[in-house]
Amino acid sequence: MTAIDLEKARKAAEAASAKLAEAEAVESARQAEKAAERLERQREKDAAFVSQWEALDAELQEVGLKSAADAVYEGVDPIAAVAQVWVERAKRNAIRSHARSAYYRLHGRHPDDQFARELAERDMRIADRLEESIYKASMRHGADHAEKLEAEWMVE
Repeated sequence: MTAIDLEKARKAAEAASAKLAEAEAVESARQAEKAAERLERQREKDAAFVSQWEALDAELQEVGLKSAADAVYEGVDPIAAVAQVWVERAKRNAIRSHARSAYYRLHGRHPDDQFARELAERDMRIADRLEESIYKASMRHGADHAEKLEAEWMVE
């Protein structure tokens, strides 16, 4: 290869290198813009979530408020009632965890310990809870029946 051929090859390589650098710069700028847009959309979502997480948590709390004893009293399967309480509790913890993460992304610092605190872990003791719920429901049914008997069979 001659010196002229080498020089031509060098210039072609330099031109290709410059073209590649330009394409990489354009792609990098495009990716940075996409990342900035994504970050802004995430900040908007985080702000919206942080403002309403308590309402979402309260909705699940209301669903999980019915005790297993109330469910048995009403004739609902006690196992399903106990499971529902724990499912809603797990969902509430997921909401609270997401709220803490959203707060961190939004403010760049962790929230104080009282913000969206995770519900404490508890031992399920399902057999004990079923026994307790059946017992409480049976006591309520007995009391209802006693009131009915007194109303019908006792002189006031």
